[in-house]
Amino acid sequence: MERPVDFVAQFLLLGVLYAGIFAAVVVYTPKKASLPRLAAALPLAVLTRCIYLTGARFFTSTQLRILGPLIWNHYLSLVDLMLLARVDASELARLARHQGATHPLWEALRLFFNLRRINTKWEVRGVSRPSKPQGRVQFVAWAALKTLLTSTAIDAILRLPPKPEPHLMAPGKETLYAFWNLSAEDAIVRLSVVLLFTVVASLSATCMYYLAATVMVATGMSEPDSWPPIFGSIASAHTVRGLWSQCWHQLLRNSVSVHGNFISDKVLSLQRGTFLSRFARLFFPFFISGALHWVMEVEMDGLEEGRFGVVTFFLLQPLGIMLEGAVHSLVGQSLPKSLRYVIGYTWVAAWFWWSMAPFGYEQYRTNPPPDLAPIPVVYLAQKWLDGSN
Repeated sequence: MERPVDFVAQFLLLGVLYAGIFAAVVVYTPKKASLPRLAAALPLAVLTRCIYLTGARFFTSTQLRILGPLIWNHYLSLVDLMLLARVDASELARLARHQGATHPLWEALRLFFNLRRINTKWEVRGVSRPSKPQGRVQFVAWAALKTLLTSTAIDAILRLPPKPEPHLMAPGKETLYAFWNLSAEDAIVRLSVVLLFTVVASLSATCMYYLAATVMVATGMSEPDSWPPIFGSIASAHTVRGLWSQCWHQLLRNSVSVHGNFISDKVLSLQRGTFLSRFARLFFPFFISGALHWVMEVEMDGLEEGRFGVVTFFLLQPLGIMLEGAVHSLVGQSLPKSLRYVIGYTWVAAWFWWSMAPFGYEQYRTNPPPDLAPIPVVYLAQKWLDGSN
């Protein structure tokens, strides 16, 4: 019988092979060598699947709902770097000289782990910067503390609060159509479901981000400035576009955006600046992101559950962005800035109250075990208290 430590070792070994293939491709194949780079995408896809299946042996199902989309999104990011951005040895050599004469192969490995490509020409837009630089020891200590605090918060949220009465979570409460028929109590519960889902998702992304940052900076694979704050300023969240492009984490944005733009520009040949082009460049990134999340829902629960709330949620976001853009072009500039912010935050809250409900209710009704926290402080405390009594 294989032990959990064996699965962890397999997971790490697959990760090393995965990173090695990517690094070898971008360093040792010419920029214009489309065929070998395209051929490398297949074994990387197989390895991505193997990494996911191996991780499923020791990660919990709740954690896999978060990690699964990140794993496949990382694959899309590597395909972008190999085939669209066309990273090659000469560019990595220039990056190496800028970073202190490190070998291009080492820079390729660092780029592999650099999800937002910080301090490179391929850096994701909308990334906030820390107010002052931190040393390696100080950064690792703060990142480890943030990991512990966010993990404890997740554990407490999922274990401690009482569940709503079953009739308040009945099918239909997440409706997108007849929401005006909801009672005041239903509307409040719906708001609490959306808020809880958003808070847990934010804490989960933060926890995993700083856990990875702790390991990568402590081992010297990354520098502290490669891990700026995961979320941007809440001041950007007075529009749906601003929330997605600046406030929310940008770990997934670049890979889905470049592939969405490729479909719009190269596959469909839509002329930039037209309505169809603008819509397609909004639609396809959200579609890809929704598909990545939906695949994980199918993996966890199966198609018989009819879990399409995540797809509905992501496909509604381009509609919200275009709607607010149209309204802003008509009346936005005529309003005082303070009033625009008040109206904007109210609009964003109402939009997510409406559009996120199908996704949030599906997650809430699944009633997964509270095993998302990598460091279950509350659970361990409860066990200790039960044992001492």
